[in-house]
Amino acid sequence: MNISKPVKILIGCLTVFAILFPFLIMPVFFFAMFSFGFPFMDPYAVSNPNDLIRNMFPVMMIFYPLVMCFSLVQLGLQIFYVIQEIKNKALNDTNRILFVIGTFFLPYVAMPIYFFVYLWKDFPQEPQPPQT
Repeated sequence: MNISKPVKILIGCLTVFAILFPFLIMPVFFFAMFSFGFPFMDPYAVSNPNDLIRNMFPVMMIFYPLVMCFSLVQLGLQIFYVIQEIKNKALNDTNRILFVIGTFFLPYVAMPIYFFVYLWKDFPQEPQPPQT
């Protein structure tokens, strides 16, 4: 399949987002919680339970849409990569099967490898004959 350069860049950015987001969300979430106040450490620090809601609501309003976007991006990328891997004639059957399985079970490894090895190249590869 021929994919234009801007679409390849978009797919690459979405792949980077899908790979790095789970590793960045927890440190950023904890930093935001501690900077806005984290009254769970001392139950006597909050005199009014509404203060807790007032502190947590802005943080959750930021992170909830990000997590929803991550889920949609991850699902969309898995569908895109599986279609690309199945239709790629440059892959032999074994590599095709391994990439499709890797897209579901190890997307943090399989998607970036497939992107750099097969999608980012400008020239189409010829089908490889099966090795015996």
